[in-house]
Amino acid sequence: MDNYVNSIGSSYFQNSSDLAEVENIKRTSKNEKEQLEKVSKEFESIFVAKMLHELDKTVDKEGSLFQESKYMDNLKSFMYNDIARNIANNPHTSIGIAKQLYTQLEKTVKG
Repeated sequence: MDNYVNSIGSSYFQNSSDLAEVENIKRTSKNEKEQLEKVSKEFESIFVAKMLHELDKTVDKEGSLFQESKYMDNLKSFMYNDIARNIANNPHTSIGIAKQLYTQLEKTVKG
């Protein structure tokens, strides 16, 4: 399983907290299947956060109540990451990427 996690590479992570979360999964998982399940959900949450960030770029901010700044960008990044993790970890709101990844890769890992 470490091969899957290491092959992802840091270039796919939005920030250091994403990489730290994957490292935490590697340390705390009991077996490879559990690790695969958690990494699949984390991948989905990163994907959803990136999607939310890109959607935010399409919003017209002219005359907005909140001024755009690096602080607001950081706040939005934290907010999108939290929303994305909630979406990916809830079976009722998940978009299905984690389940599909797990199903495809489950055959290649040991119990």
